[in-house]
Amino acid sequence: MIQQLESTSGHTLTSSNVSKRPMHYFFVYMACLFPVLVLLGFTPSYMMVYSGAAQLHWFAHVHGAIMSSWLIVFLVQSVLAAKGNLKFHRKLGLFAAGLGVLVWLCMVTASIRGRAAYYFPPEDDVWDILLIELYASSLFAVFFTWGMLARKNAAAHKRLVLLATIIIMTAAVDRIRFLPGATQMSRFIYLDMLLIPLFIYDIVTLKRIHKITVLGALIFVILQISITLAWGSLAWHKFAFGFWKPFVTAPVEVVLTDVELAPLLGEYGDSNWHVSIKRIDGKIYMQMPGIPKKELRESSPTELFVRAMAWKIEFIKNKEGKIIKMINIQPNLTWELSRYR
Repeated sequence: MIQQLESTSGHTLTSSNVSKRPMHYFFVYMACLFPVLVLLGFTPSYMMVYSGAAQLHWFAHVHGAIMSSWLIVFLVQSVLAAKGNLKFHRKLGLFAAGLGVLVWLCMVTASIRGRAAYYFPPEDDVWDILLIELYASSLFAVFFTWGMLARKNAAAHKRLVLLATIIIMTAAVDRIRFLPGATQMSRFIYLDMLLIPLFIYDIVTLKRIHKITVLGALIFVILQISITLAWGSLAWHKFAFGFWKPFVTAPVEVVLTDVELAPLLGEYGDSNWHVSIKRIDGKIYMQMPGIPKKELRESSPTELFVRAMAWKIEFIKNKEGKIIKMINIQPNLTWELSRYR
C-alpha cells in the first residue's frame, strides 16, 4: 500500500512522486544544520574539558545528551516524513513527545540548579541570561505542545516542531565565537536568520507565507525586543536576585594584609593568553585580554572571588609554599591556569 501525504496545496501526493517535488527534503536539510551549529558553539568548551583545562558539572553532560537526543530524533522524524514512512513516524512520535517533555524539564532544571547552587550578586549578568532562559524554555513549551496538539495537521505540525527546535538553538548560536557583534540583539538576529529558510520554503511551496510561520516569527521578535529593552535593568536584577536570595549563601569576605595578598598577585596562563591579578588604588582586580577588568574580594589567604559575579578563585601552593596556579570555579565550569610570572 502506497503511503499518502498531504501536500501544502491541499492535494494528495503518493510516496512515488512526492520526492520529486522541489524542496521536499527542506526539513531534513534544516535538521542536518542544527548539529553543525551545536558543534560550532560548544566544541571550544568541550575541547577545554578534553584537554583537562576545564571541568563540567555532571548535569551539563546530561543536559547536552538530552538536547542532542532531541536533534537526532528531529532528524530521524524529518527523514521518515520525507520518505513517506508515516507509520513509523507516528510510532516514533510517541517517544518524541516524551522526549520533548524531558527537554523542557531539563531546560528549567538547568536554570534553577545553576542559580540555587551558586551565589550570584544582583550586579551579575546571569539575571539577564535568566531572561534568555525563560524565553527559550517558554517558547519551546508553547511550540512543542502546540505542535503535538496539531499533529493531524501536517503543515502546522512540522512548522511548529521546527520552531521549537530553532528556539533551543539559542544557546549554540550565542556561543559561536566568530560571529561579529557583541550585543544581545545581534545574537537574536543570528538566531532569527534560521527562520529565513522557512519563509523561502513557504513561498516556493505555497506561494504565500504560512500563518504558523508568520505567527511564530512575530512571537520570536516581540519577546526578543522585550528582552533587549529589559537587558541590564536594575529593577529586574533586584527582583530576580530577591527571588533566589533565600536559597543561597553569600561568600565569606575578609580583609587580607599586604603580606597575605602579595603572593597572589601576578600573571597566570602563558605568553599567548594570561590573566593578571593586580592591585589598583587599594583594590584587587582580575584583568583578562580584551575584557574589562573585574573587581575581586578576599575570602582567605588562598581564595578570592569576583565581586559582581559567581566566580571563585582558588590559589594552589607547592611544597615550598609558593603559588603555582589558580583554579577558576564558575557555574558548571572549572578551569585552571599555571602561574606565568
